[in-house]
Amino acid sequence: MPLLCIAGHRHWSEHAGGVELQLRYLGEALAAGGWEVVHLCHSLTGKYGQELEAPGRLIYWIPLYPNGFCVPRQQVETLLAELNPDVLYQRGWGILQESGVVLDFALRRKLPYVFALSSDLTVQKFLPTTYTFIRHRHPRWRSWLLLPYALWSDVQLHKTLRKAPYLFTQHKGQQELLRRRYGRESLVVPTLHPELHRPARKEPTPLVVWIHNYRPHAQLGLALKIAASYERSGIQFFFVTGSTRPEQLRELHRWKRLPSNVRLFGALSPEEAQELLERAWVLLHTAFYEGFPNTFVQAWLRETPVVSLWVDPGGVLRREGIGICADGNTARLQQALESFLDNPEHRATVGLRAREYAEKQHGLRHNCPRLQQLFNGLAQRKPISELCL
Repeated sequence: MPLLCIAGHRHWSEHAGGVELQLRYLGEALAAGGWEVVHLCHSLTGKYGQELEAPGRLIYWIPLYPNGFCVPRQQVETLLAELNPDVLYQRGWGILQESGVVLDFALRRKLPYVFALSSDLTVQKFLPTTYTFIRHRHPRWRSWLLLPYALWSDVQLHKTLRKAPYLFTQHKGQQELLRRRYGRESLVVPTLHPELHRPARKEPTPLVVWIHNYRPHAQLGLALKIAASYERSGIQFFFVTGSTRPEQLRELHRWKRLPSNVRLFGALSPEEAQELLERAWVLLHTAFYEGFPNTFVQAWLRETPVVSLWVDPGGVLRREGIGICADGNTARLQQALESFLDNPEHRATVGLRAREYAEKQHGLRHNCPRLQQLFNGLAQRKPISELCL
């Protein structure tokens, strides 16, 4: 039985983020295909040691290190040697990725190692972590003090992108950026989600949903202003901000009174978020950048069109006609939103088209055998040119 070690990042049971959710589905899919899966991750609640998640899936909790250069390399390498994985996998930024210990271990032992991108910013900007600290981290004084650490983190990221034996991207736009900036070939592995398996149940009255594990680049304030402009129209807006530190919600503090048509949610389970997306008429997205948002796929699978201010991963909204990207134009964003809210037939047509596309390209059941075949190829150390999904 081959063993996959998913090394780093938080566990989905403690933090309902997009990366964590994709790691959950990857582990479940491969365990169903006969793999043994070990999640090597730090606990936000102080857990330590082994925990059986399900048959074939094990969690190995490690301490929560404050940053990458605090990771005890020898201790982690000893643990990796004991696990003796057939494939090592890391996705997006994380303390273990930043430390480089897992990559170095894989290179020395000539093990298949995969680094999967989780954000376009990783390849759009030469110094993505530094850019984030300067533009979007708060409080500002702390961001400036941590700039040397951000620069070091970017150096480690460049090392990962140059040396990782296998690179996975989320869409062809990321793939082309990676090719241009690093001269590296990658494999597009789409964001995957379970299908609905029944007709979608829509709210009888207009409902717009905004979901983001909140960061300043998500532009919650702008989304609230849009909601306020519809306060007298009877259109409801639900905002889900996830597990958010209080200082990051300073945009809310500027409002003496939130519009009466706005309802705020904090952290929701994936099932609760999906239920909201099923009820929604439209998913509103105002962030500056993303990778391939989980919420897009979850919405499409539930016949919900997407109206996005900036993000159109790989041009899919335009190409497939399953939503609208406003290219940063707020007036155009509101026009697109109104076109879906005022035209039920058009919205239903786009919603059905979105579901058909998502089930084929992003449906977990449809793609699960392909995912298992892909990782079997990795375990056989096939070159990336011979791999496909």
